[in-house]
Amino acid sequence: MIRKIKIFSMLLLLLTSCSKSMEDETPISKPISVTFNLNPLTVNVEPLSSKARVQTRAANTADVVSSISYYIYNATTSNIVAKGSSSYTPGVDAVPVDFGKVTIKLVPGTYKVIFYAQGKGKGYFYANNFSDKLYYDSYFKMSDKEVFYYTGDLTVSAESTNFDINLPRMGGLMRVNILDDLIPDVKKVTVTISEYNRWYCLGSSGTDLQYFVTNTYEATLGTTKMDVFDYYVTRPQNITVTIKVLGVNDVILFEKQLTVPIYDNRRSIISGNLFSTIGNKDLTITVNDLWGEDNNINL
Repeated sequence: MIRKIKIFSMLLLLLTSCSKSMEDETPISKPISVTFNLNPLTVNVEPLSSKARVQTRAANTADVVSSISYYIYNATTSNIVAKGSSSYTPGVDAVPVDFGKVTIKLVPGTYKVIFYAQGKGKGYFYANNFSDKLYYDSYFKMSDKEVFYYTGDLTVSAESTNFDINLPRMGGLMRVNILDDLIPDVKKVTVTISEYNRWYCLGSSGTDLQYFVTNTYEATLGTTKMDVFDYYVTRPQNITVTIKVLGVNDVILFEKQLTVPIYDNRRSIISGNLFSTIGNKDLTITVNDLWGEDNNINL
């Protein structure tokens, strides 16, 4: 009888312990729907809403943002929990439905986010080593691309599921604007640009630039003038620009090298007379703040 009482007591203790353990377990959070509304901060690029794009697309296709991408990763482990992109070719493809709005499912918690949109430019801006997590050597490779970028912390909860994300323009525009008319001796004009083209976004300072590269581009010569030459520099830095005027058989008629400062959301403009008096050039660099007021730097 005593043995039966002991067994019964042990069973009762075991059941009580299991019941308490189940009560102490924290319920597993389930993913909830989260929406991000993206808005580039610029005076030139059209809003990302589909309606606005339909209204302005035919008249202003070169000014639209045509690609958006995002990475959402664990704030502690840097493991990527969500990523994606949406893009289209202006003037060719229809604008994607809800372009500029991202809706995904996330477990409530705190995350770090990266959102970026790409606009004008003939080059590229893409992520490297972003497969499963962000590493100290994850970087963006870039060349001649207008980019709007945001990174920051974000807390998702049942009461916080809709976020407005403002994307400021990152980096600036380098423009060569030659004012005088072409002369018959000029057959070609080249613009050589030396810049850092890798940005390690998780570096110690958050803006680490590496890999200095040099590329040469040929400017377009119109009937009477050289077309304006534009080049987007994705991160603030000092770039080296070399302008060469070439004649028959690529004989150099004129060459000038300039150090041009690049700032976020500004145009740095090289302008002056280039052809009319070969050998005696008057060029200036103008830094334009927010595509507006000029700060002139005379050479």
